[in-house]
Amino acid sequence: MNATIFNQKILSSLTMLSAINFNAAVIFLLVISVISATGSSLIFDNNSDLYGPLASNLRLMLIYLTLSQFAVYCFCSYCQSYRLLILVGLFWLMLMGSIEYYGMINQISIDENYRWFFLYMGISNLAYGYLYGFNKSWYQDNKIDLK
Repeated sequence: MNATIFNQKILSSLTMLSAINFNAAVIFLLVISVISATGSSLIFDNNSDLYGPLASNLRLMLIYLTLSQFAVYCFCSYCQSYRLLILVGLFWLMLMGSIEYYGMINQISIDENYRWFFLYMGISNLAYGYLYGFNKSWYQDNKIDLK
């Protein structure tokens, strides 16, 4: 009995922390995409090799990623199933690897902040999708209300 209550407290705390972190990550994504769209080099270095003729495309990509993240989150909230966020997290991690590969192939230096940004977004989506989505069944099996 005490082990179940202890597990419930730990799981509730981890789920709450992942939810707070995920919401902060989505807000962070919105801020980053707006700052990047304005052409500011506050977050990402304004590398002329990387941005050169593709400047608008790369900055617009962050806006599209933001809209996609909001759409997936709204869909997950509507369906009450957050497992899709695991795939989105894997996509962010693949995007991190892709931009590194792009830089290596084209011999372009990639700002280190892109790697950390994509890693943070990927882990936030994975953690929230896993802890809230898969452990929701644990709550239901033990008849615990999440709200």
